[in-house]
Amino acid sequence: MKALGIYGGSFDPIHLGHLLLAETAREELNLDQVIFVPAAQSPLKKHCPQISAADRLALIKLAIRENPGFTFSEVELKRKPPSYTVDTLRYFQQAYPEHELFLLMGQDALNTLTGWREFEQLFSLATLAVGVRPGFPLQVPSALEAYRQPSAQSKGIVFFHNPEVGISSSAIRERLRRGKSVRYWLEPEVLKYIIANKLYT
Repeated sequence: MKALGIYGGSFDPIHLGHLLLAETAREELNLDQVIFVPAAQSPLKKHCPQISAADRLALIKLAIRENPGFTFSEVELKRKPPSYTVDTLRYFQQAYPEHELFLLMGQDALNTLTGWREFEQLFSLATLAVGVRPGFPLQVPSALEAYRQPSAQSKGIVFFHNPEVGISSSAIRERLRRGKSVRYWLEPEVLKYIIANKLYT
């Protein structure tokens, strides 16, 4: 059975940390492909993305263009916000019935999972794949311990190594606003697009 990694987020903007997490997951979990799924609006974030959906999608396309193991989906951009992960996984389950789904996330996302809409259903739709940073222990919140191992109700939780990179989208936006360099924080073509279109300034 082929395996797909579903990687959702605002990607505002997509940066090298996102790409490293996705590539590490693809390799360690033997994924056939990682699908980047930009959110129209995250229900867990009070602020809207600072650039348009079209620009965020364009940046994703530029960032992943040379990696045949990466692709993207506009499914959440075409739905009325907010973007709920459970709805997205149901879509991919129907679109790819012969594929095993892995929901990619960081440890911070796992720690907030009980606040997600219908979080229990996520485990029946996909294996949760959690990127662990170097030097940090594998942690499953006590409220999720019952879902850790594969069972009739859960596809379980797996871990992969998430290279520690001190880069965040919020820090990039702030540096761009202040006119500071973000070279080497972003894929070069992504940076060119941001500068050419005067984004985040």
